[in-house]
Amino acid sequence: MKMFTSIFKFILLALTSFLVLPVMTDSMSDDKNYNYLGDKNAPNILVEYASLSCVHCANFHNKELPAIKSQLIDKGKLKYIYKDFPLDLPAMLAAMVSNCYSGPQYFEILKSLFRNQKKWVVYSNDKKQLYSSFYSVLKEHGISLKKINSCTEETEDNKQKWDNILATRLDAQKKGVNSTPTFFLNGKKLEGLVDLEKIEQYIY
Repeated sequence: MKMFTSIFKFILLALTSFLVLPVMTDSMSDDKNYNYLGDKNAPNILVEYASLSCVHCANFHNKELPAIKSQLIDKGKLKYIYKDFPLDLPAMLAAMVSNCYSGPQYFEILKSLFRNQKKWVVYSNDKKQLYSSFYSVLKEHGISLKKINSCTEETEDNKQKWDNILATRLDAQKKGVNSTPTFFLNGKKLEGLVDLEKIEQYIY
């Protein structure tokens, strides 16, 4: 089982697939299996495909999402779903760690990883240092270095989690995702900068 080296072959396949799958809509039928913020029955659904190593994704989470959360998500107007679209090995391993958790804790971990992205993303060639950096960022959530290692070690459960993340990414390509972050609001792909003002233009 060589799942932690297969990411490079996967990314090569993914990049070549971008050229042939320009679909512009997103089905909501499988979203029940993903972590989300807000009322599960909210009248509007925003889906984000993001890579934890992506600078533009970090900018959205650090600068735009707080206002969207307070004005739309917390008020029951919008359900927000996060889906992993890892662009490199550090992002994939960060996703493996975050996917060890669910619910509010999952989003707290995402927030910390995006807020402190520059502290860990540089260690693409040093897994030991990468994990140490994850720990320095996530220890405030009570996450130990041992736990980080257990979330990424080669076990059957982790292999299933790894495969699920890759399946999400491949499914996203079929829907026309070729960069991060990419957003779908009520099934339609949003173009350009996504912020509170843009979302308010389209929600019910």
